[in-house]
Amino acid sequence: MKKTSPLLVALAFLVVAIPLGWGFYRSVRNSMPLFTAGNAAAAAPVPAAPKAP
Repeated sequence: MKKTSPLLVALAFLVVAIPLGWGFYRSVRNSMPLFTAGNAAAAAPVPAAPKAP
């Protein structure tokens, strides 16, 4: 059985982990409006009443 270099294992890990992490980040970022859309109306400021002449 051939011994695997630790450097080769680390490189293979990075080749898989970097795109996987980027995809996870993009998925979470793109899904945030689904969870914050209901709270947008509650967080909106109340318009001020017009001044009487």
